Amino acid sequence: MKRQYAHSVGVVLAGIGLVGTFLSWPATTDFTVQATRVFGVVAVLAFTVRRHGLAPPWVDTVATAATAGLTLGAAAAVIELQTATVLGPIVSLLAGFSALGVGGAAITELNQSAVKIRERRTLLALAVSALALVVGGLLNSIVISIVPSTPMVRVSVSTAVASIAYAIVGVVFIKYINSSIDVSTVTRRDLIVAAAGILAIFTLHVLMAAAVAVFLLPQTSHSLIEAAKTTPEILLPLIILSFVVVAPGEELLARNALQKYLYGAYSRRSAIITASFVFAASHILAYGGTGATPGAILVTLARVFGVALVLGATYEQTDDLFAPVVVHGTYNAVQFAIAYLTFT
Repeated sequence: MKRQYAHSVGVVLAGIGLVGTFLSWPATTDFTVQATRVFGVVAVLAFTVRRHGLAPPWVDTVATAATAGLTLGAAAAVIELQTATVLGPIVSLLAGFSALGVGGAAITELNQSAVKIRERRTLLALAVSALALVVGGLLNSIVISIVPSTPMVRVSVSTAVASIAYAIVGVVFIKYINSSIDVSTVTRRDLIVAAAGILAIFTLHVLMAAAVAVFLLPQTSHSLIEAAKTTPEILLPLIILSFVVVAPGEELLARNALQKYLYGAYSRRSAIITASFVFAASHILAYGGTGATPGAILVTLARVFGVALVLGATYEQTDDLFAPVVVHGTYNAVQFAIAYLTFT
């Protein structure tokens, strides 16, 4: 029975995804909802027969593939959403995405103990990431009240304080799990990985931008970029802060603390993917607070997820913060510089 734990969870999650197809969906997605519903039925049936030992192991692949279809169908519908009150595709997307991880566990025949370790570590990583946002918000509410009210000062201080909060939470968590902060003498390998990471992240950026343009996908901008449209001067100090505070703080938390923690439950590649999901989720408020549609937020978070994969890979290759901090800082700084030139 312990071997069937992943299948039991898969039945529940795929079932929730299937139920989501019977809730409200955009009127323009009739074919999509029907196809998504079929994928949901197949996923539930496949997980069910595997749970009861009525089918060979290859059916786990069928269940996972059907779950992927369910997830993609829901994502396609979310892109069409103009309001978050249409819950069907959102429910199916979240359930399907979660079920994908369970499908992977079923394929690799993880037992109940191993799956539960993944569940606990993933949920704790999400909780720690959310805690960092809360701590950043609380510190900002205190500091902002005592600094000058000019936009440049407020945005700079707010960004720095939030990043420091991420670093503080990261350090506390690292100490809590008896781990270490990965900072050492920079080696030639660190420099090579950093250079490769910079090339990779901007190549990915161009490819994702092209995909958005070709498929006419909705997207939104970071709240800082939106604010800079009327006061572009706020971007100048952010170019420097990207290297000094933002990248170090976020990478300490996202990679050194959380990704490294997830190594204890996943393979390194799977840990990178899971940590990247956590990283993208932590940016929901930054992009969701701009009044964008759910579809625009989803597409933008998918781009953040892609960026996080590159950052996670650079950290994994060196087990040191230097490369991901340099890549992250460079990426942010270039984005801020381009935005400044565009708005002025």
